Amino acid sequence: MGASAGGSRRRVGGVLVAVLAAAALGIAPPAARTVLAATDPLRTEAMATYTLDPASGRVHVAIDITETDLKPNTAQLVYYYVSFGFALQREATSVSVSGGSADRITTRKHDDYVEATVNISQALFYKQSTRFTIRYELVGGKPRSTIPTRVGAAFSTFGVWAWGDKGYSTVEVRTPAGFDTQSSGDPMQATTSATTGTILRASPDDPGKFFAIVTADNGAAYAETRLSLDGGVEIVVQSWPEDAAWKTAVTGTLRDAMPELRSLIGLDWPVVRDLDVRERYTPALEGFAGLFLADAERIDVSEDLDPDVIVHEASHAWFNDGLFMERWIYEGLAEEYAWRALVATGGKAGDAPEEPDLGDPGYGDLEAWTKPAVIRDQETDDRERFGYAAAFWVIHEIAEAAGVDGMRDAFANAAANLTAYPGAGTPETVPAGDNWQRLLDLTEPLGRPDPAAVIDAVRAFVLAPGDEPQLDDRRAARDAYRALLKGADGWLAPWAIRGPMGNWDFETATSRMTDATTVLDLRGRIERRAADLGLTPGPALRAAYEGAKDDLTDVLALAREQLAALDAIAEARVKVEQAPDLVTQVGLLGVDPVARYRGARSAFAADIPSDAIGQAKTASAMVDRAPALGQERLILSGLTAAALLLLLILAVVLVRRRRRLGRERALAAGPITMVDEPATLAHGPAQETVPAPAPAEAYGTLAAHPATDTEPATDQEDGGR
Repeated sequence: MGASAGGSRRRVGGVLVAVLAAAALGIAPPAARTVLAATDPLRTEAMATYTLDPASGRVHVAIDITETDLKPNTAQLVYYYVSFGFALQREATSVSVSGGSADRITTRKHDDYVEATVNISQALFYKQSTRFTIRYELVGGKPRSTIPTRVGAAFSTFGVWAWGDKGYSTVEVRTPAGFDTQSSGDPMQATTSATTGTILRASPDDPGKFFAIVTADNGAAYAETRLSLDGGVEIVVQSWPEDAAWKTAVTGTLRDAMPELRSLIGLDWPVVRDLDVRERYTPALEGFAGLFLADAERIDVSEDLDPDVIVHEASHAWFNDGLFMERWIYEGLAEEYAWRALVATGGKAGDAPEEPDLGDPGYGDLEAWTKPAVIRDQETDDRERFGYAAAFWVIHEIAEAAGVDGMRDAFANAAANLTAYPGAGTPETVPAGDNWQRLLDLTEPLGRPDPAAVIDAVRAFVLAPGDEPQLDDRRAARDAYRALLKGADGWLAPWAIRGPMGNWDFETATSRMTDATTVLDLRGRIERRAADLGLTPGPALRAAYEGAKDDLTDVLALAREQLAALDAIAEARVKVEQAPDLVTQVGLLGVDPVARYRGARSAFAADIPSDAIGQAKTASAMVDRAPALGQERLILSGLTAAALLLLLILAVVLVRRRRRLGRERALAAGPITMVDEPATLAHGPAQETVPAPAPAEAYGTLAAHPATDTEPATDQEDGGR
């Protein structure tokens, strides 16, 4: 009797027959009997070779097997094998065996594999080996059939298994020249020759679990259909020559949907070269229905005729990590805009998204949703299914709240890396690599409250619990920002506030909004005070406020300086407009406080508050000093007048004294004869004639008679003639 022993997904197991070999019949030990081995003592060496044959539509598989019996005999039992079991791929056909003592092979189909049993004509005993080769065909299925193998002139894909025990297993795949061959799943090493093609090899550590998917492309064999659409959209649809239905469906869907998709998104067509759309089989897409290969500017789309998938993948020309770097955003956008484009063009669109169940087995925060290498298990499949559904739902809520035009603006600003918080002048640029925070800021205008449905969706499906407080901080900061803009009366917030808002540094932004509110309060005081004085503030304070880059320290200083200038001007105005008394007028001689006051007003209007303060204070100081100065000047003037009077008196006295002394000298010298004749002065060789002075009236006295001795007459001031 036989028993199954050992076994794996690849090898069902060897059938071990144990018989009793007695030294002689009729004497002990007891009669021969069949026993079951407790372990599988069979060593299996297997070298599997897969040869792709596109012309025949098949993959030829050959497994060279060496079986060695390692089950030692006992004194009573001799063990041997007469058959061996193997698991082959489910689509295996034309199964045969040859070589060694193998005489036949039988197969039995199961849901996931074909059980093959090799029978040998000679029993395999301890330490004996037998060699044989199992051959079968993997026949390529028709497009959209349930057979998981495709073999065609342009594209082939098939699964690769391995057999044998650890350390005794190799697998090799051979594809013809002209095919670009790649594998996914368990690793295989490739060697390519231009003449012989590509060989993939592997020596699995665990042959029973080894699995790889091989894809082979012959680019020259694809049937190509070009689509030239408005906006410079050039698409080349590359279909299998054997699948005209796929070519018709894809070209028709793209021809209708792409213009609508481009209009909805609002961005220029971003693909520089042709966008290739190539037909693929789902297992070759690592479990996905389509893949967008940005570097190659190519879309791989499943052979399934699904318009949502076709347009979804085409939209990835715009929606990829170059626009928004988080997977849930660009996958959600691709879902949303494929749906919108198909609805708008009357295509076969799916239903609008529904809110996912938080109890779904695939639930997880979208913030942590990353692309798996391959979908091979239920857990990964659940996570992917939920991720796409949740991303579609959240993006749908965002798009509904923002509207088509709002989303276009968001895409344009994201593509140009422009701030979501514009101010005066040209919007600032921000670093590339937009995340979910930027998405919210770009799609939620400040002119209305943030949509509660969007915030609830992000809170429920996007963020991890530890990140949720960011939404509360953002709401408070944006409310304060709106209040700031409302109270600014047209003044736009400076980058010192807008930058931290865009970076979600709400603590810094809020602190600076407090300073900004102080500036605006000072502005109000400045405007009122200036109006009282008949002045109009210049643009400098607004320019400084709207242009503040780091903080508002300098803006606050400027506002306070302007207010101080107005205070100084007001004080000067009161003083220069007072009617001055006599003493003050004397003190103001030589100065013009009015001119200084007017200069201060002009300086304020010209946005030079420091000069305004200086001139206003100078005007006030002039008026303040004038009384004391006038008094000083009056006292000094009195003293000066007294001194002048004294000097005048002294001068008169001196003149009279001089005249008296002159007359006394004349009397002492005798009579003077005046000659009316010009005198001549010698001066060098020439002579200059100086006219004689006009004769003066002679003053004199009669000489005393020589014979008379009398006293001289008394001097008279006026004399006689």
